[in-house]
Amino acid sequence: MERVSVTIEASMGGTVDSFLLMRHRDVEYLKEALVTDDFERMMEIAKDLSEEGRFYMFDFISSIGTKLYVAASEKNKLAAEICVDLFSWYMTRIRTEVFGE
Repeated sequence: MERVSVTIEASMGGTVDSFLLMRHRDVEYLKEALVTDDFERMMEIAKDLSEEGRFYMFDFISSIGTKLYVAASEKNKLAAEICVDLFSWYMTRIRTEVFGE
């Protein structure tokens, strides 16, 4: 399986681990929201992905969050499904590498 490597500072290790754990949980919440057509919930999560992804310098997560927000606000289920699939794919392959130890 191809991995996506992200390099983080040693001082951010625990914080990034918590951030990524929450994002794994978001994948499941988004899948549930897709089943129930809960576009409001998708928009809430997407906004968090966009903002927090940018804060932690996970550009892909931020970008997916922005795209998902637009899809959910337009109630475009197909576009939302594509975003969630990409996000899920990314989260199953992400690996952090620590520098500065």
